[in-house]
Order: sequence, then structure tokens, then C-alpha cells
Amino acid sequence: MKIRLISGSVYAALLVAFYCLKAFLPQPYGNYAFDVLLYAFAWIGTFEMLRAMQGGVTKKEKALVFAFTAVCIPACALCEQTWGAGLQAICLCLLLLSIGLLSLLVIAHDETSLESLGLALLAAVYPTFLISILVLGNHFTPTAGLAEFGVNSKLFVLFVFVISPSADTFAYLFGRFFRKYFPKKMAPTLSPNKTVIGGIGGLVGGIVGAVVLYFIYTASVGVPAQTASGVDTALIWLPIFIGIGLIGSAVTEFGDLVESCIKRKLGLKDMGKIMPGHGGVLDRIDSAMFTTISTYLLFMLLCVIF
Repeated sequence: MKIRLISGSVYAALLVAFYCLKAFLPQPYGNYAFDVLLYAFAWIGTFEMLRAMQGGVTKKEKALVFAFTAVCIPACALCEQTWGAGLQAICLCLLLLSIGLLSLLVIAHDETSLESLGLALLAAVYPTFLISILVLGNHFTPTAGLAEFGVNSKLFVLFVFVISPSADTFAYLFGRFFRKYFPKKMAPTLSPNKTVIGGIGGLVGGIVGAVVLYFIYTASVGVPAQTASGVDTALIWLPIFIGIGLIGSAVTEFGDLVESCIKRKLGLKDMGKIMPGHGGVLDRIDSAMFTTISTYLLFMLLCVIF
């Protein structure tokens, strides 16, 4: 437990340090600084995935996957910051990877199988493709209506890295203290230790994290007490924060199950050992990657509404 606590504290300190760089450096350099952390996550996560596949992917396929990781994150960041075309850059990189992998069926027919191609594509999507969505959020440009109420890329990053750990923490606490009263398993085959009551705790945790974030963040950025039409800000934005927290926590739990399923399929307990007590980078950011997707989609919806 002590090692796990130390390891988790180092991870949290790393996130806080890079977030401070994002928040206080002149833009776009602050955004690029946080991209560096995400780039490191993508590289380490890709290495963990390919190593976990234990020879199921050929050397040529690995080279293509690493090339995708090397190019996708920087291309996404630069294109999104410069032209607002980060999503197009991601799709182009994924298209080129797919063409490259399919080409191996011809170029290296004897050593390439459909199964190895599928594993290589999985190693590219999980984690680099998912992390690239977080890069989009890191460079999120709000509409004028959203900017008035402090909805920006800083808030996006906070949502991801507040809701996800809050949901995980409350899920653990609810599962530990109430399991004996409510022992029903959530997914006994995929993750025997996860209970329904723990899942409910995760939803509660996401909501609590969102509410705390609302009051601290709005106070720190000086959000107007009323909208232009005279409606109290809290009546509009607090429910929005709660909704993002609820959906994000549900997706967080789904991300945990996806990670558990992948590890079970590969016959592993942890994806790596870089974080003692937690496992690998993927074991730590699995839920955050999925929370990123729901948060990004909800932010895009807010852009349409406001």
C-alpha cells in the first residue's frame, strides 16, 4: 500500500506540474507543454501494448505502429493549434497506418496474418488514437459564449483528470465498505473484484468531483454570477457540470472493463511495471482515455448550444 501511495503521488505531482505549465506559460507554448506529457503516455502505452502481445505482432507491424505513435500526436497538436484541423490529422494518420498494415499482406505475405494485423491496429488505437482525442481537448478553442463562462481547454483537462480519479476512488471505497451488504458482481467474468455497488459509487464519485470542480473553478476564474439574460449562472452550469461528471464516470467504469478485458485476453495482471503498485501507464490512464471521448463530445455539443 505504501509503494502504491508513493507511486500514485508521483503520478499526481507529474500531472499537476504539467497542468501548471499549460496554465501559466504563454499560449500556445502552455498547450504544447502538456502535449509533451501526453506524447510520453502514448509512447510508453504503445510499448506496453506491443510487449504484452508477446510476439503476436511482427517487427514490420511494430515499426508501423511506432511510426503512427511518433507522428499522430505532434500532427494532431500542430494542426489543431494552427488550423483547427487536428481531427483531420488524426484520421489521415490512421488511414496511412491502415494502408501500411494492409500492404504488408502483399509485401510480407508469409509472416503477416490477419490476426497480427488486428493486434497491430489495436495497439495503435489503444492508446495513441484515444490519447490524440485528449490532445484535441488540450487545444480546445471555445466559442465566445463558452469563453465568457470560463469553458476552455484548461477546464477540459481538469474534467478528464478530476472525474476519472474521483470515480475510481469512490468506486473503490463503496466496493470495499459495502461489498458485504451488496455483493452482486458487475462483470464477474471480466473483472471479478468489481461490484454493482462499486459501480454506483463510481457514478457518485464522478458527480461529486464535478460539483467540487464547479465551485473551485468558477470561483478561481471569476465566472459572472448571471448570464446576459439575468439567469443565475449556477442554474445553467451546475447541471451541465453534473451531467458531464455523471456521463464521464460511467465511461470511466467502461474504460476500466475494457482494460480488464484486454489484460484477461492477453493473460496479464498488469500492462507494465513502470508504476509500482499500479502497474503500467495503461493501467493508470485506461479510464481517463475513455473519459476524454465523452468529455470531448459533450464540449462539442456545448459549442453548438452556446
